[in-house]
Amino acid sequence: MTSAATTLNNDGYDDENHDYIVMHGEKWDDRYEVDSLIGKGSFGQVVRAYDTLLNEQVAVKIIKNKKTFTSQAYIEIELLKLMNNQNSELKRLIVKLKRNFIWKQHLCLVFELLSFNLYDLLRNTNFMGVSINLTSKFIYQLCHALSFLSQPQVSIIHCDLKPENVLLCNPKRSAVKVVDFGSSCQVGKMIYQYIQSRFYRSPEVLLGLPYDTSIDMWSLGCIMVELHTGKPLFAGSNEFDQLMKIIEVLGLPPTQMLDSASKTKKFFDVLPYGKTGIIYVPKKSKDGLQYQSPGQLLLSEILGVFTGGPEGRRQGELGHSVEDYLHFLDLVLKMLQLNPKNRIKPDEALQHQFFKR
Repeated sequence: MTSAATTLNNDGYDDENHDYIVMHGEKWDDRYEVDSLIGKGSFGQVVRAYDTLLNEQVAVKIIKNKKTFTSQAYIEIELLKLMNNQNSELKRLIVKLKRNFIWKQHLCLVFELLSFNLYDLLRNTNFMGVSINLTSKFIYQLCHALSFLSQPQVSIIHCDLKPENVLLCNPKRSAVKVVDFGSSCQVGKMIYQYIQSRFYRSPEVLLGLPYDTSIDMWSLGCIMVELHTGKPLFAGSNEFDQLMKIIEVLGLPPTQMLDSASKTKKFFDVLPYGKTGIIYVPKKSKDGLQYQSPGQLLLSEILGVFTGGPEGRRQGELGHSVEDYLHFLDLVLKMLQLNPKNRIKPDEALQHQFFKR
């Protein structure tokens, strides 16, 4: 039976979204016995499978049967090979690509099988967050990962760092790896303007400015707060709401950023000031949302630095003193500098007092 619909959808192997219809128990490439679907995204799907040649469990990422997604996945493969082949013990912080193959017109990437992600971990706390001690263990490793990515011979921007893209190696240990380089690029070879999941999107990307590896440090600052509070720091419903939520906490972006950004007028009215100057005033929300004045919502209050942690939940707990919280706050503020030039570098962050507690 060859109707137009089945021909359109890869002889019936694909659904209408160009995703492969995964069947439990089938064998791909004469080697991988498919167990179950463990993830799905805009790129395609991830399945757990058993490698009958090497007698081990693996994760197979099966890319949508569309040229744009396939092309991007080939870039991901090249970046993963570059990282996995580095002579650095820090490459252990990056997911390991084992091989790739084509199955029913779908490009497939075979990875080591890891455990659950940091978003799942937060869900397991009922979004109450993990301790400062556990937060510091995760962030310390992620600073090392960013240090590795920013080495001159690697020079990769992840472009989508978020809790879902950090996986535990073992459910009972704190070792983690960074996954999903599907949006990544090398510095100087930027492919997209639309990058970073919204909650973790840096001001320079929101404003349409050039970007570099420091956008990943911004995302890491957002993740650091979320791991401890259990909630995203800036949970914008769209790009305008996102930037306004950032401004409530961190104040207005520097004038020189707004002067040169391509999307400034999306967010600000430009008003004359004095005889020759101008000032930038945040536009009114089309949704009628009200925002606090720039910088009025204090990060110290969100973290509960002087009040026993987020909503007072850590009052009297070991490792959650005011001094511990002040170190936490100081590092986060250095990661969340609005001007990327002033943002802390990974190697500087690793020397921060927060990790020497």
